Amino acid sequence: MSGLVNQLRQSLQKPEFWAYSSWLDIVTRYRRTRLGLLWLLAPVMLFTFITGPLYARLFGRDLASYLVHLGMGYAVWRMLSMVISDAVNSLRSNKPFIMDGNVRLTDYALKSIAKAFFYFVFSMMGMIGVLIWSPAVPAWSILTLLVTVPIVALNLFWIAYCVALLGARSPDFGQVLQTLLMLGMLFTPIIWEGSRFPVDSVAGTIVRLNPAFHLLEIVRAPLYGHSPEMGSLSFVAAMTIVGWAFAAFLCRRYSRYVPIWI
Repeated sequence: MSGLVNQLRQSLQKPEFWAYSSWLDIVTRYRRTRLGLLWLLAPVMLFTFITGPLYARLFGRDLASYLVHLGMGYAVWRMLSMVISDAVNSLRSNKPFIMDGNVRLTDYALKSIAKAFFYFVFSMMGMIGVLIWSPAVPAWSILTLLVTVPIVALNLFWIAYCVALLGARSPDFGQVLQTLLMLGMLFTPIIWEGSRFPVDSVAGTIVRLNPAFHLLEIVRAPLYGHSPEMGSLSFVAAMTIVGWAFAAFLCRRYSRYVPIWI
């Protein structure tokens, strides 16, 4: 794992490429619009406030509580899907930099994460208002985001790194991922609630095989003042350890082939 960690440390010491360039891409994209960066708030807020009242009534849920479930679930899922969608083509789209000698692949994984994270931060500006307004959310629980979101980001890194390498090796992999992401949103408890399916049921077992379920669980449950399911805590811990080990293996074994693949 030392090779991956060393690359990551060097990337974090020099954020100009992955952090500043990502922010510059976002600013230049929205600077000519009338609302500018306020458009970054729109997707999560519109999704939450347009679909929220409808599904809260369909599911018989209290609106104030359900808006937190829906908004936070969509915000985290959107960050996850944006990272994966961008990472799968990140090495091929940055071919000139790689061929010019910038073979520190952690830069490209961090670039995918940085862009999605900027969108997430802006969407959270609106969601913080929802969290403060909702009586289902204790005021102190909002601070749990300072712990749970970095845990999600820790997993996003190894996911982005692995997806980037696999995308560089096989161009078809990107098409497969896009299909899986479309299906993934339907099978992830964003609109519906995983708690409706007991842990010891067949449906509950199937639901809990979805890694995104556990990432959302560790973010949303503390906001309600509850502890996440022990199964989710164990799953995320195991996923983090195994994922980083797998990323380190790919780094050591295959990273040197990237200039040939692309």
